[in-house]
Amino acid sequence: MKSSRVIFPNIDAYISTIIIGIKSELAYKLDYVIWLFFQFINVLLMILIWSAIYLGTGVASIRGLSLPEIYIYFFVVYALRGFVLTQLPDVIESDIQSGSIATTYTRPLIYPIQVYMRNAGQDLIGILFITIPLFAIAIAIAHVTPTPTTVVLLIIEILIGYVLANLMGFIIGMTAIKLINISSLESIMWSTVLLLGGGIMPLNMLPQIVQQILYLSPFAIMLYIPATTFLGTVSTGIIMTSIFAGLAWIALLAVIAFIAWDRVRKQITSAGG
Repeated sequence: MKSSRVIFPNIDAYISTIIIGIKSELAYKLDYVIWLFFQFINVLLMILIWSAIYLGTGVASIRGLSLPEIYIYFFVVYALRGFVLTQLPDVIESDIQSGSIATTYTRPLIYPIQVYMRNAGQDLIGILFITIPLFAIAIAIAHVTPTPTTVVLLIIEILIGYVLANLMGFIIGMTAIKLINISSLESIMWSTVLLLGGGIMPLNMLPQIVQQILYLSPFAIMLYIPATTFLGTVSTGIIMTSIFAGLAWIALLAVIAFIAWDRVRKQITSAGG
């Protein structure tokens, strides 16, 4: 225990930060119920659109995906959105605009870790109220019990996607030190994640060369790969390619995030940057 406290000083304070965040979010349970309702409506909207495509073309499957599998696919994708659509940039932007980030040196906590812990409470509640219910619906519709191998792969893929999303969110949040408002930049980033991650169209329906590029991007591992892993419609080769690509992107984005924080830290003033 002593050695772990040396490696991770103030670990109790970080854990307390998460607990405070969870308690704060639990005060808004109705908001999450409403959010779940609208997520469900969004899934139904995507199902209606793709049902029209399948029925209009008169085909039983498109690129190996049947219409029932499309239903399951979008339930899983919208469940995963709770992991990747992090509010971390908004939290950082608020800290920079309010000037509270300038007090980071007066606290025995490392700001990048502390701000993540504050956001983690919201993430955990989102998983409880949004991700788990939508995953449960997908399992019920699919009438399957995921195998241990599938569960392990899903956990690895989801964790990689979650880390990638938070690193992207941190980098975007750091730009608030220069920009007045980062909402437009944030919208562009999340729209890109949804489009190139398979949140609107399964990636296997794109041209082969585009698929190969996206499997090496940080986007496929966030939505498409976990969803198709759950369905069992993606090859092991593609899964492993995306996992290793995701790990490489984590390393690269971690370096960029470190550089971004180092530069922002030097520009922080007592007036809030």
